[in-house]
Amino acid sequence: MTTLRTTISAAGLCAAALWMLPVLADDVPGAMPGDDAMTCAQIGAELAPYAQQMTPTVSALAQTGQELNARNQQRMTEAMPEAAALTAAATASHLDPTGLASRAVGQAEMSTQQRIWDKALAEDKPLADKMNAQTNAVVEQAAPLQANPRIQRLMQLAQDKNCH
Repeated sequence: MTTLRTTISAAGLCAAALWMLPVLADDVPGAMPGDDAMTCAQIGAELAPYAQQMTPTVSALAQTGQELNARNQQRMTEAMPEAAALTAAATASHLDPTGLASRAVGQAEMSTQQRIWDKALAEDKPLADKMNAQTNAVVEQAAPLQANPRIQRLMQLAQDKNCH
């Protein structure tokens, strides 16, 4: 009798386990009932507080990046006349059959580029250091959010639904 009872119990447990496997497979970390029916607007609304939490840090980083870009644009504008003169000299140097003029112009171009590079490094160092610190702050602030299963689930839903 005990063997029959054990066999029936084992069969019942196996059936229950087989019935539960699909349910367990759908148990995604961070999932909540109704997630699959969420619209992009609903996903965005649930993600909004996390985005607002990151906005000041990310905005400061973006501002620093814009400042660095503006400096680079200004440097390029300032270097244009010199670059145009070197291009004209390089074109004219091709008339020299000895190649000496081409070598001299090439060396002048390299020294000009090095001078501009060195100046940019020196001028931009404070902003580059600030940008590195801001980047680290963003990464540090984002780490707990990346570890949050609910946020990851919402991000996956947004990607699956092609939300922008």
